[in-house]
Amino acid sequence: MTNEIVGFPLGENGRAAALQRAAQRVIQLWGAVAGRDFSLPLLIGVCLLVSVPPALFHGYHYVEGLTVTIAQSALDDGNWLTPHIYNARWIERPTLLSWLIAAISLPFGHVSPFIARLPIILSLLSGILLVWRALRPVASAEAAVFGAALFLASPIVMRYYVTSVADIPLAVVLFGAFLVWWRSYATGRISLSCWIGIGGLLAVAALMKGPQPVAYFMLGLLTFVAMTSTWWQIPGLILAGFLAAIPTGLWYAYVFVPGDQSEWLRYTRLASPGIAQPHPLANAADFFFESLPAALMAIALLLTGRSSVKKTVPQNFVLALSCYAFACTVVILFWPAEVNPRYVLPMVLPLCVLGGIAYDALSERRTVLVASGICITTVLLGYAAVHSVFDGLITPAYIHSKISGAQIVELVRNAPAPIYRTDPRAGLNEFSYVPSRVTTIRANTISTIAKPAWIVVPSTDAPAIIAQGKGRIMSRLALDHSILLRFE
Repeated sequence: MTNEIVGFPLGENGRAAALQRAAQRVIQLWGAVAGRDFSLPLLIGVCLLVSVPPALFHGYHYVEGLTVTIAQSALDDGNWLTPHIYNARWIERPTLLSWLIAAISLPFGHVSPFIARLPIILSLLSGILLVWRALRPVASAEAAVFGAALFLASPIVMRYYVTSVADIPLAVVLFGAFLVWWRSYATGRISLSCWIGIGGLLAVAALMKGPQPVAYFMLGLLTFVAMTSTWWQIPGLILAGFLAAIPTGLWYAYVFVPGDQSEWLRYTRLASPGIAQPHPLANAADFFFESLPAALMAIALLLTGRSSVKKTVPQNFVLALSCYAFACTVVILFWPAEVNPRYVLPMVLPLCVLGGIAYDALSERRTVLVASGICITTVLLGYAAVHSVFDGLITPAYIHSKISGAQIVELVRNAPAPIYRTDPRAGLNEFSYVPSRVTTIRANTISTIAKPAWIVVPSTDAPAIIAQGKGRIMSRLALDHSILLRFE
């Protein structure tokens, strides 16, 4: 019996051969595009396409309102070094991103959504260029573009394309410090000025979200030092860590008042209420899928061993990338608290570089795997591009906070009165569009404020507060997890 019907192979061998040929065509097509001079500008164009329209048209979401309100408070009240949500101190951590947004907004006097998201767009572009630059001297042109595309296509990165939080800028700055170190290490000598520069970059990272994320660099390099017995690097690491600690330590000392230590323990998940049973397996699954397809390509490379890596890749480069990516991630896997996947964003960039190296190493031996990585990356970027165009220009999405903000402005204009909130986080996204001060008060002091007044309260507290008002407090607008009340 023939093994073909109308030219289509049958059986396991035939299907495997057809799959191999299809995979080879995918790799050839990628090489034909990514190997051209225009490939990197094309990827930068895709980055702008998926980020700029949402930055212009999306309403504030997630915790953007916190970033924006701290920046606006700095502009309005001069609260630069001690972050405030207007009259409420917010000293959980340093807020360099909010300070940067406020500085850019100084000429305009207010923070706009695009300015709030501009540092994120620039960080995306910087991340693409860092991955590409790390790969280009050691890999083919198409591998370098593939690694850069992996960064933009990682689900955890896609989630924060236009979200004004510090996680992507932090990851990019930390990886920049790693590349500065590697460039010098590869030459066989790391100068004093290099360690000082690394310390400066780590200081910037620490001022974004506190000192904890700097552990990605420090633990990664300490692991590398231990595995390679390059103990001569220890003094330089100590110097860099000391320089990084100075501005952050000064900030903590400047803002400290007795009692703040409990808030800092809560933020680091070291306070008793924040401690929980670790979930390493669930965390590992989350981290893997959030960093696909970069994680898949990186793991495939590490499983194949050193023999598959091109000779152009310097000795210990793969080891250094792996130490940087995984040393701190393993600690986070077992951290005794609830873990958000965004905590491992610094892992994504080295995984993307490993993925680019895997492209060259496995294109001939594991064609189906490499072709799958290309297809997943292309589909994710295509989805992001279509999503950006439709949500930003055709059928606007993520605009609930913007609509609610306009409704609040109209309500306050028609019935002027001071605005209060009983929880510093209540209505932050919506009130970021309202050009009025919002004063934080305790819920038990509502009866003492001057009337009339507007009060935004958490949704869970609203029924009790309305009941206490005995007909003088009315619900006027439902917000996200909060309600705007009118007190007559």
